[in-house]
Amino acid sequence: MRINYLYIFILVALLPILIFRDYTPSNELRYLSIADEALRNGTFFTFTNQGIPYADKPPLYFWIVMLGKYLLGAHYMLFLSLFSLIPAFVIVHIMNDWTRQKIEREYMLTSQLLLLSCGLFLGSTLVLRMDILMCMFITLSLYTFYKMLTGKGNQQINAILFPIYIFLAIFTKGPVGILIPLLCTFVFLLWTKRIRSLGRYWNWKTWSILLILCTIWFGCVYWEAGGEYLQNLLFHQTVDQAINSFHHEAPFYHYFVSIWYSMFPWSLLLIGVIGVSIRKGWIHTELQKFFLAVLITTFIMLSFVSSKLEVYLHLIQIKVFGGNHGNSFLDLLTKD
Repeated sequence: MRINYLYIFILVALLPILIFRDYTPSNELRYLSIADEALRNGTFFTFTNQGIPYADKPPLYFWIVMLGKYLLGAHYMLFLSLFSLIPAFVIVHIMNDWTRQKIEREYMLTSQLLLLSCGLFLGSTLVLRMDILMCMFITLSLYTFYKMLTGKGNQQINAILFPIYIFLAIFTKGPVGILIPLLCTFVFLLWTKRIRSLGRYWNWKTWSILLILCTIWFGCVYWEAGGEYLQNLLFHQTVDQAINSFHHEAPFYHYFVSIWYSMFPWSLLLIGVIGVSIRKGWIHTELQKFFLAVLITTFIMLSFVSSKLEVYLHLIQIKVFGGNHGNSFLDLLTKD
């Protein structure tokens, strides 16, 4: 089965749910209501929920909801679901392309199916949230970093795409969009004794693009709603949420417990293979070290954050290992 047919098969299998299921009242209906209010008020960077300022989320996902309402005249589940399903397919495609040279051809389809059949990943393709969209942009940023590291592709274009993908991740979900790429690349370069090359990737061009894009965003926020909304967006919804969350608060060890059921049914396989490979010293290639650095860094960083959602950790981990589950990941670990 070619991978294109796999995407069609998954789409057809999920189509009845995408068409006939109703919106969840806690999150999805709230997002639709916020988008409707923004269209009525003529605002694009600041939002309200029942008239109360809503700075919890950046604008990108609300723009998608607003675009659907503007083009179609109403909210349609199938249209909105595409912006969860397509990012999931993009993640699978990136992992397929990323590991193509390291995994035997007969394992490639198996690795795609393992990722797409993981409970959390598959479930996230059916939920109208911005999380998997953020994961797609983080995946793109990490892949672009790796291409710059290995000298693949047009380096000038990669140097521009790298900060753009990071900004889009921030613009989708917030500061986690920059923290994960920054910390993961830092830890990887430190581990491989190339920390002095950090400035090659996080250089003046990277920071300038991020600064310009964020300045435009924050300037538009200030222009629409003033300094109080901007302060809420920058501090209350970031620093306060990270230290003392008012949503989804959980203890430090939360992910150590939830990882077992969040990655079902492949949690035992995945964690077991990773543990054995570390214990036996099988992780020695550049790609293996990078994947492991991303895993460990992401896990530890998100454990220290007060607000905890399984999708934060496990979607990011699954996307990195998407091309490497089971036999394919074992094959990757045992090849020079």
